[in-house]
Amino acid sequence: MLDNPPIYLPQNIRFLRKSRQLSQEELANRVGLNRGNIASYEKGTAEPKLCNLLKIASLFKISLKDLTGSNLSDKNNGIKNGHTHLNGHGSKTSEKNIEHYLNKAEELQMVASSLYNCHCFKLKNIEIKDKTTQVLVSNFEQLYEVTHNLLHSHQELLNLVRKENSPIP
Repeated sequence: MLDNPPIYLPQNIRFLRKSRQLSQEELANRVGLNRGNIASYEKGTAEPKLCNLLKIASLFKISLKDLTGSNLSDKNNGIKNGHTHLNGHGSKTSEKNIEHYLNKAEELQMVASSLYNCHCFKLKNIEIKDKTTQVLVSNFEQLYEVTHNLLHSHQELLNLVRKENSPIP
């Protein structure tokens, strides 16, 4: 069983807000929430929806990964010129990372589709009579459908992150 990584979101939101000298009310207004939402996020009694996480990350010019999974108050991560820096990497690296993950998602989609096509080809040439094999075939097809939907959602999320990170003309 994998250990859950620490979640730094509550302390990071507070740290970023204070580093920009914003009140909870000011931060809430900038991301379209109310002060109570920000207070709950900072206390860790509520978790923001993904769209609100993206707004907060965008406001502070930080990745979701760093916002949720890095201790930003650590001197190695820190704040530089009022903006968080991503371990020495700028937005170009983020764009490269997003492109990398989009390419990987497309590659995984092709692999999954190829496996499914192979499965369909094999099924054409055999007659399934026993119940166990029928259940296995059904389970494989359900697994493929879930995998396909998950990969599609993954690509949509990456495209959304790319859109959020792109400069506004």
